[in-house]
Amino acid sequence: MLSDRQNKRASGLDYGAIVQTGWRGFCRNALVLVGFAILYTIVSGGVSFAASAVALKLAEPGPKAIQGVAYGLLLLLQVVVHLVGSVALLNGALMAAKGQTFQFGQLFRETKQLFNLLGLHVFAAIAILLGLLAFGLPGIYLSVAYWFSAFLLVDQRVSFLDALAGARAMVTPHWFDVAVLLLVIVAISAVGFLALGVGLFATGPLAVCIGAAGYLQLAANVNEGPKG
Repeated sequence: MLSDRQNKRASGLDYGAIVQTGWRGFCRNALVLVGFAILYTIVSGGVSFAASAVALKLAEPGPKAIQGVAYGLLLLLQVVVHLVGSVALLNGALMAAKGQTFQFGQLFRETKQLFNLLGLHVFAAIAILLGLLAFGLPGIYLSVAYWFSAFLLVDQRVSFLDALAGARAMVTPHWFDVAVLLLVIVAISAVGFLALGVGLFATGPLAVCIGAAGYLQLAANVNEGPKG
C-alpha cells in the first residue's frame, strides 16, 4: 500500500518538484528562452505600433481604402505573431520541463498547430465568458480547467476540442491543486514588474516552464493512477 504522503502525491501535485523541474529546465535553456521573449516583444511591439499608426490615419478625413486594407492586414499579422509566439513558447517550455536542451530554431517545430491553437483560444474564451455570465462560478471553474489545454494540444498534437476535453478531465479531480499552482505562476510572473517590466523577459518564460512541469506531472499521475 502507498503511504499517506505517496497517496497525496499520486492524486495531487508536488509543488516543490514542479517548481524545481521548471526552474532547472529554464536555466538549462535560459539564453534561448529569454532571447525568444525579447525578439517576440520587439516583433509584436513593432506590429502593434504600425497598426496604431495606421489607425490614426484612418481617423483623418479623406479616402481610407488603402489604410483600411493595411489596418486589416496588420491586425491579421498581430494574430499570427501571437499564435506563433504562443506555440513556440509552449513547445520550448515542454521541452525544457522534459529535461531537454534545444536551439532557437527548434522552438518553431510545432507551428503547424497554429489554427488548432486559434480554435482553442476562441472556444475557451467563449465558454469562459458564458460561464462568467452564468453566475460566475462556471467561468471560474473553466478558466482553471482549461489552463493545461494548450500544453496538451502542443504536447500530444490533438485537435483543440480533444485538448479542451482532455485538460478538463485531467484537471477537474485536482481543480484546487491546479488553482494554487496558477497563483504561484502568477506571483512569479508579477516579480518581473519589479524591474520596470524588464524582468518579464525571464520570469515570463520561467512561469511557462513551471506550468509545463505542472502539466507533465499531473498527466503522468493521471496515466499511472494510484498503485496498491
